[in-house]
Amino acid sequence: MKNKPQILLIIGIIALVIGGYLYFQVDGDAVNQKNIEIATTATSAEEAARQISANNRSEVGGNSMALFLLGLGGAITVISIINLVKKKPA
Repeated sequence: MKNKPQILLIIGIIALVIGGYLYFQVDGDAVNQKNIEIATTATSAEEAARQISANNRSEVGGNSMALFLLGLGGAITVISIINLVKKKPA
């Protein structure tokens, strides 16, 4: 498999692009604004806490996936570039 580092490079770049898109797509201000809206309109502190917790969980999950893809894509890209440089005849 002579093309393995090249295929890994493409996969790494795709993972970086998807991770970057997901990371920068998340709008933290919108989540905070929704939390404030929930807190001010709530009739029960317990219900407000549940709604805010559910709202924050979705943000944490999205950020975790984005950062995982960024890290995976970065690692795969760097490793494949190193392998491409090593295999080049001098």
